[in-house]
Amino acid sequence: MEALLWSLLLLLLQAAKGYSGNDVATEEVVAVFQESISLPLEIPADEEVEDIIWSSYGRLATVVLGKETQLATVMVANPRYEGRVSFLDTSNSLHISNLSWEDSGPYQAQVNLRTSQISTMQHYNLRVYRRLSEPRVTVNFEIAQEDGCNISLTCSVEKAGLDVTYSWISWEDGMDTVHESSALSTSWRPGDNAVSYTCRASNPVSSITSRLIPAGLFCADLGFPLKKATYFCLLAKGLLLLLLIVILAAGLWLIRAQKRCQMPRMRKLKRNRLWLKKKEKPRPSLA
Repeated sequence: MEALLWSLLLLLLQAAKGYSGNDVATEEVVAVFQESISLPLEIPADEEVEDIIWSSYGRLATVVLGKETQLATVMVANPRYEGRVSFLDTSNSLHISNLSWEDSGPYQAQVNLRTSQISTMQHYNLRVYRRLSEPRVTVNFEIAQEDGCNISLTCSVEKAGLDVTYSWISWEDGMDTVHESSALSTSWRPGDNAVSYTCRASNPVSSITSRLIPAGLFCADLGFPLKKATYFCLLAKGLLLLLLIVILAAGLWLIRAQKRCQMPRMRKLKRNRLWLKKKEKPRPSLA
């Protein structure tokens, strides 16, 4: 309802003062989340501006320009922009800081000229995007029956937002190839070159690439089938050696335990023998 009333008010003002419809094209403006943007305002140098009415889904602010050396008067009508908007004296452009997602949308500037008694309208469409973080690449691979390998790469960006495009760049034999998609599927066979890939994520305010992914190294060595068999062979030998060591250690422990049990018996036998020898010795005669 408020937007409808505001539109009717603009129509009445334009009808009362006269309206120039030359600048009806909408200017696309992109900005970065939590950063600043200026909506440029084009005013003929030979024209004297009386005031500028900025609006976005309703009146945003009004700038009344002073005469000669007098400062302009700024009246912010929307509390959501309080403390975040300013106006450049040289161009009267609208400057918005600490942009939020809610700031996206259409903006209009109605410039009322004092000298010619007409109004001009300038339209903008503001889109706010986040700067992209480094893409994350997920690698999945499976071994084919022909001793080859099927590889799938998936590229994603945390909190990507809208209008994000993905592309893959591969380097092979000094040539680079671009594939437009967030997912990439490829395959490798023995004798093929190991190809490396980079994922590039882009939106209207940023473009960033991932680290180089040597996807071929997951299964692309010429000795891959042999290395696989050798790995299991070495693992089996290692387990067998570990079992032998455990058996040997257990045997040594049992032998030592038996010796410890026999030592008290041997000492007791020695003591008994010494006692018997002393008992059997003849006593000296008294004659």
